Amino acid sequence: MGELKLSNFDQIGILVKDIKKAAEFYSALLDFKGKINIVEQTSTVNYRGNEVEFKMKKIMQNFSGKQFEIIELLESSGDHLYSEFLKEGKVGLHHLGVYTKDAESLIMHFKNTYKIDVIQSGKVGRVKFYYLNTKDIFGYYLELIAL
Repeated sequence: MGELKLSNFDQIGILVKDIKKAAEFYSALLDFKGKINIVEQTSTVNYRGNEVEFKMKKIMQNFSGKQFEIIELLESSGDHLYSEFLKEGKVGLHHLGVYTKDAESLIMHFKNTYKIDVIQSGKVGRVKFYYLNTKDIFGYYLELIAL
């Protein structure tokens, strides 16, 4: 694949403890396009080789050409990236997401060039997502969102 340069990122993922308070704060601070809707969603992911299901509240808003994702974890059948982040006492920037049509090549590039593997993956509808284990390097995860 040669040298890889991501030209942009498409999503900012924020993990919070109270999504209603976060919604009030961010809607006062940022000029979101459209009304803020908080939805509940259940997700099943593969985390470190184990299937885990969790429930969350979520906001997906557009801001300045980026998708702003705000997440509050509600319950979980086991550990996953959100629960681990919270157990470490962290909230805030959790991941940057990049939309791609070639996730497999990017995954191989990160694995071969940087020794970075996928730590969590899943699917929502037709969209697959892969979290790369970049937290020790960046302080947050890089998510590849395969369209």
